[in-house]
Amino acid sequence: MGKTFLNPATNKQWQIELDGHTIRTCLNGGKVKEILCDSTFQVRSKASSAMMGQMRKGFVYQNPDAAVGQARYHRFVGKDSNGFMPLATSPERDDFFLTRIAGDFEDEILYHFDGSGEILETVSLGAKRMTYEQVLCPNDTLLLNNSYLLQQFSLRTHEITPFANKKNSMRTMLDQSVSLTLWYTGEEIVVFDFVSNAEVWRETVKCKKSKDPNFAYYCFGMLSPRQSKAAYRVTEGEYVLVDLKSGQKVVIPNAGWHPFFSPDDQCFSVGGKFYLTQTGEEMDNPFPFSVRQGLSVSDTCMVRTRGSLMAVQQERGNSPIELWDTSSGQLLATIDDPFVVRQVNFAFTQSGLVLHTDYGAMSIYSCDL
Repeated sequence: MGKTFLNPATNKQWQIELDGHTIRTCLNGGKVKEILCDSTFQVRSKASSAMMGQMRKGFVYQNPDAAVGQARYHRFVGKDSNGFMPLATSPERDDFFLTRIAGDFEDEILYHFDGSGEILETVSLGAKRMTYEQVLCPNDTLLLNNSYLLQQFSLRTHEITPFANKKNSMRTMLDQSVSLTLWYTGEEIVVFDFVSNAEVWRETVKCKKSKDPNFAYYCFGMLSPRQSKAAYRVTEGEYVLVDLKSGQKVVIPNAGWHPFFSPDDQCFSVGGKFYLTQTGEEMDNPFPFSVRQGLSVSDTCMVRTRGSLMAVQQERGNSPIELWDTSSGQLLATIDDPFVVRQVNFAFTQSGLVLHTDYGAMSIYSCDL
């Protein structure tokens, strides 16, 4: 395996090649250096460190012709101080946003990337902030969960304004699915369509305090890929599934953590169990991949969906991400990103899968089907 990195500022090239337990590197056509390793694990570790060392100096990897599941882009963005690695993407577009905290909360920086990985813009959001998550809305705004305070950021004016709720203790929901956005005001869950500028659904709920010492409240909500359903949890024991057209509700037991919908909105999974969204009846696993039961909140199990594609990471830390096509049941690729230390956040764009890692790197993998 060989990769060529380019430094746009100096136009220098750096190459790395893996040959069994040997790593070979070459800077700008100069002398080839060899690193001998004892194991596959050591090869991966030393190769990752070598690539990251060059990326910190401004080198980037670009492969616009990457096959599905292969890296299209790698670059160093900067170490994030909070570990949340928030991304804002849309399956309708290839540009995307990520934020990171610089230094000891001296600034929070918003990066706007195009689909090829180039930085279009960076914006200083200010000091002493911590954005846990962010979503990209169709009305040219980002909604930011800043320490459980929802804020709206205008992509045109860069103005940050309060949005929908008052500062509270861990009682914020935030999710996005195409044109719909879901949030919690502290008193009501709202689903809003930013394309038609109309409210779709609203429900008054009270999020109860958690008995789990790791959480203050059982507050969580999400939208289904085809925008027909919402799911929320405000108590320990149950999830509520809502049909956004009819308002009909189905209650299912809360079997654990890491919920996700099927691409066709017909199945909801939580805690490794599966339920029909129309009736709440438990069902067999309809997916071509298995999902472990009994996962704790600290276990990874992240699932992202775009059309029939599902990106699935099931183990802790730097385990591979599987890219499945659920329409054919095929495993298209296994993505083993070299720049993950303990955790990674990932999300689909129109033609790619973006990764933001705790190593401080951003990668784009081709998913252009």
